[in-house]
Amino acid sequence: MLGFILAFMFSSCTKEGPMGPAGANGVDGTNGTDGTDGVDGIAFCLECHTSTTIDNLTAQWSGSGHATGSSLGYAGARSGCSECHSGVGFSAYLAGSEDISGSPIGCSACHSHGEPPVFQDDEGNPVFISTVEAVTLVMNNTTVIDLESQANLCVNCHQPRTPAPVDDDGDGMFTVTSTHWGPHHGPQAVLLEGLGGAEFAGSVSYPGTKSHPHRKSADCVKCHMNEGNHNFAAPETSACSSCHGDIDDFDVNGKLTEIHSLMEELAEMLTEKGLLLDGHPNPGTYPVEEVAALYNFLLIEEDKSEGLHNPTYAEALLTNTIEAISEATAAN
Repeated sequence: MLGFILAFMFSSCTKEGPMGPAGANGVDGTNGTDGTDGVDGIAFCLECHTSTTIDNLTAQWSGSGHATGSSLGYAGARSGCSECHSGVGFSAYLAGSEDISGSPIGCSACHSHGEPPVFQDDEGNPVFISTVEAVTLVMNNTTVIDLESQANLCVNCHQPRTPAPVDDDGDGMFTVTSTHWGPHHGPQAVLLEGLGGAEFAGSVSYPGTKSHPHRKSADCVKCHMNEGNHNFAAPETSACSSCHGDIDDFDVNGKLTEIHSLMEELAEMLTEKGLLLDGHPNPGTYPVEEVAALYNFLLIEEDKSEGLHNPTYAEALLTNTIEAISEATAAN
């Protein structure tokens, strides 16, 4: 016990010695890399989701064909049609399913709201789009259109369903099955791309596919949503100024006048042959070349741009079609 107490007292009285000299400085470590500044989530959302912005876009959209078109009531709840005639139908189609409950084509059809894919506009701002994938056309399930932009979204629906007629039976005849026969009511994508018509040989050479400047410099979004509008109406001439300068109308170099004249001439020929009745296909069986001419007429007519989407292709298609039918009529 005495030894323990003495040891304790001795250790308690021991003092720490003086501090030794400082050592050499160590080597500085490598500086880390600064991370990219994030964007405040709420602030980013509010770039679009404010009452002022949404009310303005909704007002524009409410007068568009997407919101008011009669096609919703006619086909929005029909299997095989709802994917383009209904907002929920289109969303289901992109997800690989079908929804025939029917709804107008609204925001959620075209915008993914925070999920990929994300597209950047001309100013580098992110735009959330439901899809920007290339589109395999319904008319043959082989032809692919890739506008390499957010305009691919539009191609999904604005394409033909029925291909140009061919003589499958080898008898030289073809049957027009109804007054609604033809390339359907929105074949804009193929005209823009420069394909899809029944291409008769003739005096005018066909331009190559993907060759017309409109497919890139004046695509669906740049013209029909000029400056971000959501009414999808015919573009203002100001949308053309970057290429054509200040113009008063779209009849640049008289191309629309020329195409309009060709359409009138072809319509008269088709009416005389009985294929066109009151502006609509007349059901019946006809020579396949004449039905192909009808298809070409309907392709330009249903495009609704009077050939403006691709005037070079439209002019070649109409001119060569008229020549072919004229020659066939003369031969008979």
